[in-house]
Formats: sequence, structure tokens, C-alpha cells
Amino acid sequence: MKRMIAGASLSAALLLAGCGEESATEPKTEAKAEDKTEAAAPEKTEAVKEESNVEKTEAGEKTTYFTNKAVGEKTTLGPINFSVNKIQTSRLKVANAYKEAFGDKDEVTLVIVDVTAENTSDDTINFHPNQATITTNTGEQVDAEIFLSDQVGGEFIGKVKKEGNIFFVAQSDPKEITSIKYIVDGPSDANFENLAERYTVEIPTK
Repeated sequence: MKRMIAGASLSAALLLAGCGEESATEPKTEAKAEDKTEAAAPEKTEAVKEESNVEKTEAGEKTTYFTNKAVGEKTTLGPINFSVNKIQTSRLKVANAYKEAFGDKDEVTLVIVDVTAENTSDDTINFHPNQATITTNTGEQVDAEIFLSDQVGGEFIGKVKKEGNIFFVAQSDPKEITSIKYIVDGPSDANFENLAERYTVEIPTK
């Protein structure tokens, strides 16, 4: 139960949609307005770029290395319309209160994938995008952290849609992760008969 609560808090604290892309724009504009000399401008702008990647969250200090909010990968898996919407890689210095959720590690690499799954049939369909696996160009194979992820899998009872973030905890430095493959088993019916083949999509992270 404690880990499930931690998972819900983590999803809120590290919500992929909350990455600071827009917030980096305003300080740059402000810096330009306050520049007094051409020599001072590059130093101030560079500092803003560096700071804009770092966020203080409840779960710890997160440094974002890559974000794509428009991945746009869509497919049909039997009666399921499935899309990968966003992806982010980051390094998290874990706060003491959350170390248990990350195996008592001081730092971890996070790969967060935002997906949408929609059942287009009236039947009950089993589909588990939150139990997917990723492989990386660095040679890692990582299963999703189901207790940290949003509840975007399970039974789809009729025409329902689920969307949320799926967390993967990797060992590689995020600077070295230039692409991932997201792999999820196809959906099944109420009798656990497969309705589609396993789905694999490669997503650049650089």
C-alpha cells in the first residue's frame, strides 16, 4: 500500500506534461530586455538554459535531458487504438522520502512515456501498456515500474479510454540514451485469446 501511494505521488510530482519547456522561454526574453552590453548577454542566456533543465520536485531534483511532447506514434491493435504521445529522459537525485520506491538508490535515470489506449469495441478487452518493456541503444532492457506508473492498463470494459505516464528506471546516463524501443504485448479478449501481435516502436531521444 505504501508503495502504491508513493507511485501516485511520483506521477504527480514528475508528471511528464509538466516539463519546463515553456518556463525556459520567459527568462530568455527577460534577460534580453535587461542586457546592457553585448558581452553580458551570452553569459546570462547560457546560465538560463542550464538552469531551465533542473526542477525541484517532491521526489527530488530532476534534470531533464530530452523531451518530445509530439511523438505522434499511432497504431491499431485489434480493437485498441494506441498512441505514444510524449517521451522524456531525465536524471533524478532522489529525495530521502522516495528512496524506498527506487531501491534505496541516490540517483536514477528516468524514461517516462505518455500513452493513450482506447477500446473501440463493446467487449471487455485486456491490455497492459503499463507493463511494457523498453530497450535502449545502450544495451539495457527495462520493465515498466507498474507501481510508479499511472493506471493506463488492465481491463477496458467497453468503449473506454485511458491515458497516462509510464515510468522506466534505467542505469545508463541519460546523455547516452539516444533512442529507445517501446515494446508491449497485444490486447486479449475476456478468454485471454490474443487479438493482436506484440507491438514495438522505436523512438529517438536525442
